[in-house]
Amino acid sequence: MGIINTSPESFHKSSVSISRDMVAGAAARMAENGADYIDVGGMSTAPYLDTWVSEDIERERVVSGVNAVAESCGLPVSVDTCRSGVAAAAMDAGASILNDVTGLMYDPDMRSVISKYDPSVVLCAHDPGTRTGDAADTAAILSGAVRRALEYGADPDKLAVDPAIGFFRDGGREGLHTRIRGDWARRDAAILGRLREVGGGLPVLVSASNKSFIGRMLDGREPGGRMFGSLAAEALAVAGGADIIRTHNVAESRDAVRVASAVMGRPGLVQKSAT
Repeated sequence: MGIINTSPESFHKSSVSISRDMVAGAAARMAENGADYIDVGGMSTAPYLDTWVSEDIERERVVSGVNAVAESCGLPVSVDTCRSGVAAAAMDAGASILNDVTGLMYDPDMRSVISKYDPSVVLCAHDPGTRTGDAADTAAILSGAVRRALEYGADPDKLAVDPAIGFFRDGGREGLHTRIRGDWARRDAAILGRLREVGGGLPVLVSASNKSFIGRMLDGREPGGRMFGSLAAEALAVAGGADIIRTHNVAESRDAVRVASAVMGRPGLVQKSAT
């Protein structure tokens, strides 16, 4: 899953495509490099940044981005938002996947989006309280998110779960992160090796690309210098049980996924990545 951010506030500046032509070009390159999906976001959800924008701005960015992707390639489009109004506008523009970092907890009107559009849904681990964030705890949070999605009418065959790398923090923007008891960077690193325990039998999506825990391991390196660390994390995620890798670096990540899949004896992923 290739990431296209239409928000200039994004933590990873090289992933930002502001104009329609830039988005179209980025999507075409990702498709050529082997992406299976494109994920479009219009507001940075990094919990440690003050990047909140109005719903109107987010909607305008996302709709323009989804239209541009649809014009440039035929890949399924995911919308990265926790707002139902933005999600609905993206679905009207052609998106078919909802990627909500709050696991459908931020906006209860997501129920109507799921009912009307029947999208595939990525459920991210999120809780408004304080948690340990370990594998068992993450599995419990995701189990609750799955129940919520099914109550909203989601198709159980169109669900995937995300352990929320980068969103378990000791502080940050209220409403988007889960407070953690312990070291968040250690939590993010540890969870990559235990993904089979958190998925509950559903496909597991991992978004580790250029995240803060990689910077912490690399002596505080900024996002632009985290490429090789990201590839190592993504390969280890495949070994740990990941089924979908959401990444800023499609070509490089594709190679890492193919090799890791072959080593782990996961031919389905090798074949999928080689098409």
